[in-house]
Amino acid sequence: MKAIVVSPEQMIIILSELDKPTTRLEWTLALLISATGVRPEECFGLQWQDVDWAKGQINIRRAWSKGKETDGKNKGSMTQVVMHPALAQALQEWRQASLYSKDSDWIFASVREKGKIPRSASICSRDYLRPAATKAGVIPTDFHGRFAWHNLRHSLATFLGSTEGVRPAVVQSILRHKKLSTTMEIYTHGVDSEQLKAQGQYLDAIKLKPAF
Repeated sequence: MKAIVVSPEQMIIILSELDKPTTRLEWTLALLISATGVRPEECFGLQWQDVDWAKGQINIRRAWSKGKETDGKNKGSMTQVVMHPALAQALQEWRQASLYSKDSDWIFASVREKGKIPRSASICSRDYLRPAATKAGVIPTDFHGRFAWHNLRHSLATFLGSTEGVRPAVVQSILRHKKLSTTMEIYTHGVDSEQLKAQGQYLDAIKLKPAF
């Protein structure tokens, strides 16, 4: 079955639904996955020390799946993703608001577990992402099919794949696929300026811009 895709217009509504002081973690989480295409297990495995503010990138060093740390999908995926200034600002704001802001802390830490482990991806999706997606018209209220954080990764790929001027190799490098055929062939790195531009196009589409 084809994955459900969230349009930029629907993503604006989802972020609006989550844009509350009590759901700032979920808002930041949704923004990060939708703008970078990072796999959910990689996103939940992020620690603050993985963010390189000076270079404008996020280093993917580990993943978190089924309650434990893992090595990620493959060696090729353990690399860096570009971080647009608007995204960097959102992460800085979340760090200031979070109870767990030390370099070694999880970015999306579980308050219930006193920051020792990340939040549960499935519970976070069930309680926050899916209700917001329902409000945005992505899924109906009584929908029982598959829709979770990974759909935001698919949505970014769909957006970039249909955006004029974004080369397939750039989409591939952003998603960190081994083969271009997986993305829509060449495993390409070294296109950071194009990645940044592509990410900026998505952030523009969801009306997110840095304040500085």
